[in-house]
Amino acid sequence: MIRKIIFPIIGAVLFGQIASSQPKVSGKPQKFLSISGETLMNAVWSPDGKSVAFTSDRHNGLWKCNANGKNISQITKDTGAGFGFLWSADSKTILARPSVMENSRRFHYVKTYAVESGQETIILEKSRELNGMPVWCNNDSRIAMLLSGQIKKVNSGKPALKSSSEKESESVLLGGLLVASPFATKSEIVFPQFKGRYVFNSRISPQGNKIVFQVSGLGLYVSNLDGTDLKHLGFGEHASWMPDNKFIIVTMVKDDGQIVTSGSLFAVNVDSGDYYPLLNDPSVIALKPSVSPDGKKLLFDNLSDGSIYLLNLQ
Repeated sequence: MIRKIIFPIIGAVLFGQIASSQPKVSGKPQKFLSISGETLMNAVWSPDGKSVAFTSDRHNGLWKCNANGKNISQITKDTGAGFGFLWSADSKTILARPSVMENSRRFHYVKTYAVESGQETIILEKSRELNGMPVWCNNDSRIAMLLSGQIKKVNSGKPALKSSSEKESESVLLGGLLVASPFATKSEIVFPQFKGRYVFNSRISPQGNKIVFQVSGLGLYVSNLDGTDLKHLGFGEHASWMPDNKFIIVTMVKDDGQIVTSGSLFAVNVDSGDYYPLLNDPSVIALKPSVSPDGKKLLFDNLSDGSIYLLNLQ
């Protein structure tokens, strides 16, 4: 159930003032990426907005392309590398958690991949002790991992990226999920109300002071990086921040108990929790939105044909 959907109301001056800053769609969705024989998914913009990384069905392999969808090249064929991968802040390296099966048991690596050369660096050899996803921290100079419930930080091999902030990004365990931000003030934040539930699909805001995440069975939440000002934001999924730090783009999906039957896109005001429709096209099953750093473009998976699509925003 959507918390609250706002539609245009003629003559409502107050609403007009509020909605004037909300993201709006310009034009129709356009096919952005497709590869014959592949189902593409999980497109993510690089921080500098010049490249897009994406994966294929079951998150196997990683590819990249230019911001216009041209010059596609494969970074790695590693199994599972496309699940939860993270760009480095300098847009030159991707951090991922590929996997391998041995004797019917799954092991995970932690690796970094240079996006231009494809050169890989093993940060953690295959292990069954890794919990969740690794994250960049200390301005890319280190990588934090959760091993058997304990945070471990190792050198990434990259120099610390100069930041406009005097504070370096620090890792924090938030609701059992490892994240990193210069606004992290504690090593662990516990939400007692989420006990026994899984926290996932987290996204740090562009300013680094807020985090949006999902909780199994409860929906979408946003809070400050110290755990304060926790708000329920309905049941949107796979949130992606707009650069204004005020709106996120989410997908709302429906299924028949076995397969996803529809996916629509909404903009959500993180202060009010109001949902604003962006795309509701029966021919498109829109999943996993990704907003460009300048907030002018939105990529999403189209489950209907296994391609990545683009929407222009204004």
